[in-house]
Amino acid sequence: MAMLLYPDKSIRYLYEVGIHGGIRRAAEALDVDPAAISRQLSQLAREMQLPLLERRGRNVVLTEAGKLLAEDYAQTHQRRSHLERRLKDLRHKRGGSITIRVGQGMVDEVVKYVFQPFSQGYPEVFINILSGDMQTTVSLITKGEVDMAVGFGPIGPPGLKCHSYSRGPICAIVRREHPIALYEQVDVTDLVHYPLIGMDKDFGIQSYMNAMFTQEGLLFSPAYSCNLFTSAIALSQAGMGIAFMTTKVVEDALSSRNLVAVPINHRIARESQCHLLRSADHRFTPAAQHLWQMLCQFFDGTPHAS
Repeated sequence: MAMLLYPDKSIRYLYEVGIHGGIRRAAEALDVDPAAISRQLSQLAREMQLPLLERRGRNVVLTEAGKLLAEDYAQTHQRRSHLERRLKDLRHKRGGSITIRVGQGMVDEVVKYVFQPFSQGYPEVFINILSGDMQTTVSLITKGEVDMAVGFGPIGPPGLKCHSYSRGPICAIVRREHPIALYEQVDVTDLVHYPLIGMDKDFGIQSYMNAMFTQEGLLFSPAYSCNLFTSAIALSQAGMGIAFMTTKVVEDALSSRNLVAVPINHRIARESQCHLLRSADHRFTPAAQHLWQMLCQFFDGTPHAS
């Protein structure tokens, strides 16, 4: 079979299986039926007359042939993404473009303290701002579809250039009338006596909460789950449960919505971090490099020199 005839969709599925370590996890990331991925890869292996996957314990890994196809896909996709960015520059007639992923809880401050002054210095640069979970962010940076990202979570992901900064403490967010509002700090064991508000499993804050509860031998069982911080704040403000965020995320709501932030008395809560991420191989334009430096200076607490 000639290389040009290899189906791009099947090789993309193969690449994602290699990245995520299994067909089911790749299917969840792509929002595709696992059976469809399995069929496509079985058909590709038959046409190649080579095994592309092998099982190791509970994980599925790529064979040598599978790795070659996946690496070629990644390189080709990165070149196409670079070409698309160049074409986008021409379409917008701007001085370049930057695609950045920013965690929901950090959008307001990044826009106010980084994007706003950056745009004053680089008014012709087109900025594409996205938001989403850490796993997808890492995948998009690896593929070359995102230049840089600001994420929140327990650890910086491997394989990328990463600068980490303190973000804590994580707090219980409650109404002023809530019993916990009187605490200076609240223990994890005290939280289980009240309705809890969780975030989607891909949120860094939820990873932190799960880790804290697990260390205390408890299960985090929320009464509500949200995929927007604004929803969690609204539920907390209505007195329907305890939300969990850093004070930086909920700063405005604390003053305007009768809410209180009570620090969680746990090492993990005190040591929460955000991460600035980029590919170690991707070369930045001068504008992108300047934006990266501004982000580093902002999260490091150093004022930016204009």
